[in-house]
Amino acid sequence: MIKSFLIFSIYLLLSSCTTSIKKIDSNLAIDDFSLTHFEINGDKSYAISSPKSVFIKDIQIYKLDKTKILFFEDNKENYIINSKKSSVSNSNKDIKLEGDVKLFDINNKANTITANKAFWNIDRNEIILTGDVILNNNSINLISSKAVLENSNDIVKFFNPVKYRYLNNSSNLNYKVRADNAYYDLEKKTLRFETKNKRIKSKINF
Repeated sequence: MIKSFLIFSIYLLLSSCTTSIKKIDSNLAIDDFSLTHFEINGDKSYAISSPKSVFIKDIQIYKLDKTKILFFEDNKENYIINSKKSSVSNSNKDIKLEGDVKLFDINNKANTITANKAFWNIDRNEIILTGDVILNNNSINLISSKAVLENSNDIVKFFNPVKYRYLNNSSNLNYKVRADNAYYDLEKKTLRFETKNKRIKSKINF
């Protein structure tokens, strides 16, 4: 599981940067930004990096370009989220990612979830993905307008409407399914469907 209790301050953010810090008006520009968060027991929880970032003093927001967030499980790399840009509130509560948001499975990079935007609420321990949310791997294609990643259990819930396509590589059969919600287990690599009328309720392993 991914433990997401975030503890960092302006000092920690600045001290985590590996290269130059420049003052631009009342803001601070930071090159090669890098931050790693550790659990109380010393295990890595996640790492955030960006080639260029700016701390906007007036609104207490960090703006990061080409953001990469690497999550760890038992001190091993678990999965990565990339985006064109992001913002981190100085209240240490929220991280917003925008533009070509993509989640990669470290063990199988063919497994990806893409979205237009993502919002990581630290207190709620969840990441919300919105706008053309697509799950892809070697066998499936799933499309939804919204999904929520529960960090506590590594489950991604895709919200209604869910459009799903399954190609069985061992045959020419091509399956299409519509459902209210779908649940993808990042750890077990399983996909489960549910509908309110319960006419569709299935589980797929891949």
